[in-house]
Amino acid sequence: MRLAERSILILISGLLTRNALGQTAPALVLTHAVVIDGSGGAPIEDGVVVIRGERIEAVGPPSGVTVPPGSRSLDLSGLSVMPGLADMHVHLLGGWDGEGVDMLGYRRYLSSLLYSGITTVLDTGNVQPYVLQLRQEIDAGRLLGPRVYCAGPVIDGADPVWPPISTSISSLDQIPKAVTQLKSSGVDILKAYVGLSDPMVALLASEGRKVSLPVFVDQWTRNGSIDLMQAGIAAFAHTPTRDMPDEAIALMRERNIRVITTLAVYESFSRRRLQNLAFLETPLIRDTTPPWFLEELRAMALRPPGEMEAALGRIREGQVNAKRLFDAGILLAAGTDAPYPGVFQGEGLHRELELLVEAGLTPLEALTVGTRNAARLLNAEREWGTLTAGSLADVVVVRGRPDRNISETRNVEMVIRQGQILDRQKMKFDPSLDPGFRVSTKVSEQ
Repeated sequence: MRLAERSILILISGLLTRNALGQTAPALVLTHAVVIDGSGGAPIEDGVVVIRGERIEAVGPPSGVTVPPGSRSLDLSGLSVMPGLADMHVHLLGGWDGEGVDMLGYRRYLSSLLYSGITTVLDTGNVQPYVLQLRQEIDAGRLLGPRVYCAGPVIDGADPVWPPISTSISSLDQIPKAVTQLKSSGVDILKAYVGLSDPMVALLASEGRKVSLPVFVDQWTRNGSIDLMQAGIAAFAHTPTRDMPDEAIALMRERNIRVITTLAVYESFSRRRLQNLAFLETPLIRDTTPPWFLEELRAMALRPPGEMEAALGRIREGQVNAKRLFDAGILLAAGTDAPYPGVFQGEGLHRELELLVEAGLTPLEALTVGTRNAARLLNAEREWGTLTAGSLADVVVVRGRPDRNISETRNVEMVIRQGQILDRQKMKFDPSLDPGFRVSTKVSEQ
């Protein structure tokens, strides 16, 4: 066991003991780390992060930070500290193929996210009471999981693609009531899907603005279209894979329309990643996944792919557009659309960052897309997304320099969520405790 790992485990044990005794934990000070604060600026090569309670008290070089008396310090020499990562497009229904459902396995999926350093997610379509209860119990501290924002159901047309997770709209008259009901339930965004006409999307956006619910759109090949931008939407739920003329990008910038990247799901559709399954042995997957889950995925990977060349074209176009949009100043926030074949809850976000770097972003830019920009997408940048004084203490400690090699985000050594060091050992899949739930019914009618 590496010295850093041993020190972290000792510290976790001490803090958990103090909390169990009902005592107030002292300030936690992370020292001698490379601090990547999520803002996009140059890292602090020998940085200090002071955490008191659930928030960050100070960040900076040793000369600029006062260490509180009685604090507990952890020497992180050789390690990097960065904000907790955020996946802005997930579906917390479980499973692995994008259609099968494993609601009963929710603890494993929440654990795999936290184990991978994902401290915040946006669920963009789910069974409404289910995802709202997950969020409620996580917020109350009765269930361990990442911070959850959600759309509730997908808002689709009269013949929805995903009936169990959709609100079906067949006329304009239904929209005001649907928006009122969703607002009262406590959702954070409205998700407009492919079955809605442009007038429906425009009215949904108008009604949403009245109650501060932004509309995120997924209309498949129409993502990125000028007609949808003119409807008053806030974001596209996927990077467009269509041709993006300069006038379309200019309109996005003018109207402050944001984009969730989801390159990982395009790669899944192309089956490019499944050509070499060695990635299934990486710790973020191996440590959190039951054998049967991987066996089903391996069996699927052996089946002949369909229309692979067209799907490869979509991921290439998505990467080109992601780079163009980023360079144009459009806000990109990282998301994966997990779960899909090869897109795991947790590990998938690390793959997304790698695909963004493959698209031409620098590692530091990709990290910003996966941290600060995610918070900005949800207008929550004052609360989380960066390592700054006053922000919630969502922190990931990794081995290496992810600002130079993006794949080193995977080398997670410690996760702190709202000031609490998490016991990652307890998040690993344990076959002796596994009830054996299996994926069940599909939610798609395609």
